[in-house]
Amino acid sequence: MPLTIDGLLGTVYVTAWSVSMYPPIITNCRLRSSKGISFDFIMLNSVGYFYLVCSLFLQYFFWDDLEAVGEKLVEKPKVSGFDLWYCMHGFVLNLVLWSQVRYPAQLWHFDYSTTYRKMKPGYSRLLCGSLACFALMTVNFIYGGPWDNKRMLQYCNQLFLLKISMSLVKYIPQVVYNFDRKTMVGFAIQGVFLDVTGGVASLGQLFYQLARDKDGLSLDILLTNFGKIGLGLVTLVFNFIFISQWFIYDYSKRKSIPLPLSKETDQLKG
Repeated sequence: MPLTIDGLLGTVYVTAWSVSMYPPIITNCRLRSSKGISFDFIMLNSVGYFYLVCSLFLQYFFWDDLEAVGEKLVEKPKVSGFDLWYCMHGFVLNLVLWSQVRYPAQLWHFDYSTTYRKMKPGYSRLLCGSLACFALMTVNFIYGGPWDNKRMLQYCNQLFLLKISMSLVKYIPQVVYNFDRKTMVGFAIQGVFLDVTGGVASLGQLFYQLARDKDGLSLDILLTNFGKIGLGLVTLVFNFIFISQWFIYDYSKRKSIPLPLSKETDQLKG
């Protein structure tokens, strides 16, 4: 089977994003602590992944390609098996990371100073409001009319909006947490670099697919795929913020520490 640009970009982003979930888990195990992860971040991220799994699962398995014969067809979103695999894999690993933050001593035998942490009231209310919106949208989708591509796409895009809202908010507590600590110790920067690689490859694959289609790029096509585009852009912006924090708090400090002088150098100075 010949290697295509589409397949190469898909492989790169799925591999990078899938592997990026492991450094935080491994770092916590190595340090015997999960202090580097904001509890608000992991809670919002877990729920956001849940919305994304639901949306991609519906679009991948329940889209009717034969619907509306003789009528204007609803443009099918560019959802691939790569998308679904990455999302489900990430959701499971995110639950593992959640367990490290929520039950560090009980389940993982981490340092007992890593005690149970709860969400800040503002983020907790935001999470409850998001889940209430999800419940109302789901009830309306199931009971509000017939099952067809148009209604399903509207519902899936609503889930994308919930996911994007979680992504917009979820990074803020982690950014603030890093700022308050003035260190990135316990925060796996390797996962961020892999996340950036996956985000660039994902957007590249999407735009390549859209440009290759006979209809080409258009506003309608971009709006149909706005969920994937929005998620990619939001993720890239905040990942660059994390990289800047890492450079300011840790990397630049390590570079500024003078190396110990060797015995030969001491003798020459003497």
